[in-house]
Amino acid sequence: MNVRATERGRKIKCLDVAKHVQLELDHALTQAACRQIRAHLRKCPNCTAYLDSLKKAVLLYQLVPSPHVSKKARERLFAVLRLHLKAH
Repeated sequence: MNVRATERGRKIKCLDVAKHVQLELDHALTQAACRQIRAHLRKCPNCTAYLDSLKKAVLLYQLVPSPHVSKKARERLFAVLRLHLKAH
């Protein structure tokens, strides 16, 4: 997603939200981008559910001490995430 396009007032779509969340998990968002994403989330139950599931996955991951994820499992996970983005 082009954050600058978002800041210029373009309405964001579900795919934009999902891509941005995945790409920016550990980076700071601009205030304008945050406002637009929050506005979208208030109106979109699908994106809200998607974000909630990511939050739960992160929480569960943090509860497991030093998990070992095989390369194959990691590749399958990212493949599923890519499929999810293509479907929306």
